[in-house]
Amino acid sequence: MAIEFLIIFIPMFIVIDPFGVLPIYLALTASMDDPARAKTLKYALVFATALLAAFALVGKAILDYLSVSIDALRIAGGLLLLVIGIMMLYEGDTPRARRGNEEEPASEPAPHDPTDVAFVPLGTPMLAGPGAISVVIILTGTADVSLVVLSLLTVMLFVAALLWQAKLLYKMIGKAGTRALTRVMGLITSAYAVQMILDGIAGYVLNIT
Repeated sequence: MAIEFLIIFIPMFIVIDPFGVLPIYLALTASMDDPARAKTLKYALVFATALLAAFALVGKAILDYLSVSIDALRIAGGLLLLVIGIMMLYEGDTPRARRGNEEEPASEPAPHDPTDVAFVPLGTPMLAGPGAISVVIILTGTADVSLVVLSLLTVMLFVAALLWQAKLLYKMIGKAGTRALTRVMGLITSAYAVQMILDGIAGYVLNIT
């Protein structure tokens, strides 16, 4: 049970990449007061969790309706994750971030209204991006849905705890530390993406032979 949970939790954690979200979250909420920042975080987490949970519950049904196999989604999702992983690896930054100096917490002012950034871009695509959605659908096709949802909730609890202490953590690890963590996650994401592609190809070959 614990091993199955970790097999689901680890790729989901890597793809959501809370450490990569950290500096972008600080930039987007730089001009907010503490209550507004807390509300922004709450809205973003609830929205991202609900979106990913919805795909966990009905994603497989959508694929069946469209006659798309899990193996095809593995290959497509793997290619997508590989691109994301390479970008993270070589840029040391999340590809979901906008260009500029957004890694600096106070580089540019953010809107004071929490809803301006909570749903887009923080909720999606930063937390619930295409890569995370693909991984959730793939995992529900190969594992128990309850474990997928449990892993998702655990990841989001970690994200909540991390971003709640965002300013303190950013001061501790700094820009260089954040970039280093993102590069490590980029390497792991790339390796996981290649494995997804290989599994998809293998599954497809087995189905036609």
